[in-house]
Amino acid sequence: MLNIPIVTPLLGYLMKLLYIIFKNYGLALIVFTLITKLITVPFQIKQQKNTARLAKFQPQLKKLQNKYGNNKEKYQEEMMKLYSEEGINPMGSCLPMIITMVILFSIIGVVYAPLKYVSNIDGKSFNLTSSASKDISEAEALVTDTIIIADKMDGKTYNELTDAEKEKIFREKTLEDGGKINGVKLKSVSDDYGESLAYVEKVFSEYFPNDKNFSEFLLDEKKISNRLYSRPQLLMFKISDNGYGQMFDVVDVDKKISEELKRVDYTFFGIPLSEMPSWSSLYLLIPVSSFLFQLILTFISQRYQKKNNPTANSAGMGMNLVLYIMPVFSFYIAFSFPVGLGLYWTLTSFYSLIQTIVLNKIYTPERVEAMAEKDAKKKKKKKGFYQRALEMQQNQMGASSKTSDDDDADENKKLTKAERKQAELKRLQEARRRMAEKYGDEYKED
Repeated sequence: MLNIPIVTPLLGYLMKLLYIIFKNYGLALIVFTLITKLITVPFQIKQQKNTARLAKFQPQLKKLQNKYGNNKEKYQEEMMKLYSEEGINPMGSCLPMIITMVILFSIIGVVYAPLKYVSNIDGKSFNLTSSASKDISEAEALVTDTIIIADKMDGKTYNELTDAEKEKIFREKTLEDGGKINGVKLKSVSDDYGESLAYVEKVFSEYFPNDKNFSEFLLDEKKISNRLYSRPQLLMFKISDNGYGQMFDVVDVDKKISEELKRVDYTFFGIPLSEMPSWSSLYLLIPVSSFLFQLILTFISQRYQKKNNPTANSAGMGMNLVLYIMPVFSFYIAFSFPVGLGLYWTLTSFYSLIQTIVLNKIYTPERVEAMAEKDAKKKKKKKGFYQRALEMQQNQMGASSKTSDDDDADENKKLTKAERKQAELKRLQEARRRMAEKYGDEYKED
């Protein structure tokens, strides 16, 4: 399970609070996505200002490129100097995307673990006690191990097994090698095979001794997508929704897990968020919507970009390719993960579309340029990163030059006046030759 330290728990706390308010995971997710998008608004505004200023200085960059030609070192040096003087951060446009991706990978852990972040298994606190956390971990292991054992029972109920078959299946370490179910290789996630086998046998012997439908349900890929086999908490909701939630009472003496599985509304307008999209299900609408919203967002963004910066080079095939990859990537994300995460990504695309339109209506090119000029005046008073880097480099060169001059002075004391004059002439010619080589000029000795 993906889990980014600090970020994922913080998002989990926010989701818990929203669930307490709305009593529905889908509604909480809608508001959660809106809040996370609002967090990025200041960065989006900063990005627009940065982009406007970059567009303004394109002619100056073009002049630098024409002036220094193939001398990349000098071009980079002068470009950094220009950015520093004008207070421009060429990487500023990347920040909103980085924040979006960090939130995406953090929310995966929250969506995959609704019992951990939304339920009240340990009461009303936001932190799971070690006891409650252990119960959830054991219940997750029970899901995987029960599927493995159900496959080894070859379609028989517990009471239909002979004593020899029960001995082989439930009392030997049959979980170690796991099994391949519906094309997916499963391996027991429990370290204590003996205890886990005892739990699984109790499930079959006490809860479903004559229920063949239970095993068939666990192994039916039409009812349980094989992509869910690695998402045990989502499987727990699916098992509970189909009337088998009491199986988790074997690892939870207070029966809180089975109760919370029934209490937590892990749906979106009746759609279970634990479902996986497929080409033959209505859940395919989630990735399709994500694709369409992102595609519209791409067109709108390009339209505003051309409107705000008509002089920009439109031949950037690489950048255009990246823009059109995003809709495909959005479809992939929403299709490859459960509906809960797909819904989050679809809402993110939708909110980004609305945000782009609103921000471009409010922050027109004229207003952005005025704001950028105001910021530039403030930044000129402060030394930027590039300016500090250049000064450091110049100081180091100055110190090196001073040391060299001191050495030369000591040596000059030992020379005659004519020899000192000849040595100074040679140093001057050498310096001119090096400067000519550095900047690609032709050098001729006097």
